[in-house]
This record gives sequence, C-alpha cells and structure tokens, in this order.
Amino acid sequence: MRLVCILFGLFCYNFISAQCNHSPTIETEGDFILCPSEVIQIFTQEYDAYQWFKKSFSGTEWEIIPGETSQFLDVVQGVDDLFYFNVATTLNSCSETSPEVLIDSWVFAGMVVESSGNYIFEDDLFKVCLGDSITFSIGQPYNTNIQWYKDGVPIEGENGTSITLTEQEESGVYFVEGAPGECPDYIVSPGVDLPVLIYDCNLNINDVFYDSKITLYPNPVNDILTIRSEADKNITIELYDINGKKILIKSVNKGVSQFDFTNLVKGIYFTKFNNDDIDFTKIIIKN
Repeated sequence: MRLVCILFGLFCYNFISAQCNHSPTIETEGDFILCPSEVIQIFTQEYDAYQWFKKSFSGTEWEIIPGETSQFLDVVQGVDDLFYFNVATTLNSCSETSPEVLIDSWVFAGMVVESSGNYIFEDDLFKVCLGDSITFSIGQPYNTNIQWYKDGVPIEGENGTSITLTEQEESGVYFVEGAPGECPDYIVSPGVDLPVLIYDCNLNINDVFYDSKITLYPNPVNDILTIRSEADKNITIELYDINGKKILIKSVNKGVSQFDFTNLVKGIYFTKFNNDDIDFTKIIIKN
C-alpha cells in the first residue's frame, strides 16, 4: 500500500497495487512423451480457479477446452499428442496463465523376429536336423518384459532378446512378446507363429511322397481340418503328436472328411495317409 497526497487538494488517497504474485506451471509425474494408448494426467499448482486451453502443433489460435476447469487434465495418446497446452489460473481475483507445454508421443516400428542357424524353411515350417540349431532374435527397441512361448505356454527363464533351439523335444510352435524400454507396458508381438521341427534327418521324416490326390486345409488349423480325397480306395489316416503318440486312426472314403482339432493343444502333428496305392506323411500345425 502506498499513500499519495495531492499537494493542491485537501485529501490524501490510498492506492492498492493489484499485481499478481503467483506463477503457474504445468507438471506431470513422468514426462510429456506418451506411450501408445497411454493416458497421463497433467496438472498445475493449487489455486482458486482454472481453465485449460490447447493449440495444435502448427496452429496459432488457442482453443478453450470445454468443461476442463479443475487443477488436473487427462491427455490421451492419439488424441492430444502434438498439441500445446496451457492453463489460466485465478488466485485472490488475480489471473495468470502458465507457460505452454507440448505433448509428444513415442512411435515404434513393428516387432520383427530374425532367424539364424542351420535349417531349411518349407511348408511354413522351420526344419532343423538333430545336431544343428536355430536361433530366433528380436531387435531394438524391444528389450523389456520379453517372454518366449512354446505351444502357447510361457517358457520359464526365456526372457531375453533371443532363443536357441537344438533338442528334438524343443520342437513346437513358438512366439514372443515384449516391450520397448521407453514404454515397458506397451507389450506387443510380431503377430506370427514360428513352427519348429527338430528331427533326425537320416530318417527322412519329411522326405515323403505327397500324392496330389489328397489335399488338406487349412494348415495351420484352428479348429476343423478338412481333407479332400480323390483316391479310388479308402484311406487310413493316423494322427500323431510331436512325441509320436497316436491321437487317432480313421478310415475315410473318397470325397471330403473333417477332423476336429479344437481340443488339441497348440503344436505340430503328423498325419499319416496310406492304402495300397499311397503312403505319405503330412505335417499339420495346430494354432
């Protein structure tokens, strides 16, 4: 307060300065870079009243955000990234506006699995001879919360960026999921399975004659496998799991037959077909 006297008058007047004494800022518990699908809360200090504003990255005009009149504001990746935000605050009838902040977001390339080792890839299957190996690896930025799976089951201890398979009992259908270090909760997978068959190549288990009179679809199969036979004679079909256990045996006639794989566990199966004219084995992958 200051006292100002008018020399040529009879009165003195008191003038009160109304200068604001608060300086709002915008904060968050982490940073202002959003992970995919993330929602964060930005906030300012505690005052009497608030109004939030936003402006696009290339825009010049600030827009009022209707209804956002609290100390806190939720911002959503995919909606609010690449926008500037500020907040007008009031304290003791005096208003001040915060400096602006830019909300940004992380963008990641899709996860890719690379394979190396001594193998061949055919019939949508990685085939490895006993004594050889195959290694699957994922690259940056996916280096956090990694889990490898075999036949739909997490593999205990396999949490690194690569996995190497060498043993026959390791045959199966693999996939992996993981997250970037910057966004550990953003867990993704490549979206493809990795079927692996490790076997004694001297047995020629896959060097079989596939007769054009028999077709199977779909392969890989989720539930119903359809077999179409153009053979003139009945065919005996035997289904085995990866360990050689016989799952079923069935005789089919010429035409279309169906087999229900719904209750079978995810993995690799062998379907053996034979009659007097044909004798071959086909690998079936159950998703």
